[in-house]
Amino acid sequence: MNNGWRKWAWLALFCCWANCAAVRAETVRIAVGEWPPYISESLPNQGFLCEVVRQAFAEEGLDVSFHFYSWAEAYQLTLEGRYVVTMPWFRSREREQLFYLSASLGHFTTRLMTLTGTPAVNLGELKHQPVGVTRGYFYGDGFAARQAGLTLEWSDSDEESMGKLLDGRVHYLVMDEQVAQTLFQQALVRHPQSLSLTGAADPIWSQPGYLLMRKADPEARRLMLLFNTGLRKLERSGRLAELWKP
Repeated sequence: MNNGWRKWAWLALFCCWANCAAVRAETVRIAVGEWPPYISESLPNQGFLCEVVRQAFAEEGLDVSFHFYSWAEAYQLTLEGRYVVTMPWFRSREREQLFYLSASLGHFTTRLMTLTGTPAVNLGELKHQPVGVTRGYFYGDGFAARQAGLTLEWSDSDEESMGKLLDGRVHYLVMDEQVAQTLFQQALVRHPQSLSLTGAADPIWSQPGYLLMRKADPEARRLMLLFNTGLRKLERSGRLAELWKP
């Protein structure tokens, strides 16, 4: 009887070990785009937001790999099923229909940015001054409502938009505040100038960002629950706040 119990005990332990090993071998493939300092192939840990996601999944025994595309491609490839997960994205009706949204990764704040010496204004005060914006971004309902009354200078990337500000082709641009500061500092390293960048006191918008997990994939809901559990552990331990310091 005792020997039989031991055999069952060893079998149970082996099954537990095998299950844990299988979970730890699983890699979640995530489609992303360049968005420093949050995400970038050239940054340590591929950016601090990638490290947040990496550690949250690691808490539940999963590995991750990040695959870089343009943002439009990252979204479309996930929609087509090449990837289960893409991030970070903001909430919209379309996305809620097609994807599970994870727990919030944190808030992302967009401001009207300008160089020191340019009069500080809010967006509503600009009518004839060109404002730099980047194609493919959504800047919130408030901006969309005012867009028709603004003179917009479109760029294909945030880097191009920042270049126009530094060259004097625009005096104001709309950009995520952390992205703007990162690109500004990178530009100063290449072309040192006695300049500083400031943002309007009132944000254009500030919204939480999420992982999107394709509902049509049978693994999506399980991955969402695992990620949310891991993220809560990071938050309770204080590590999430530490990671959000680029």
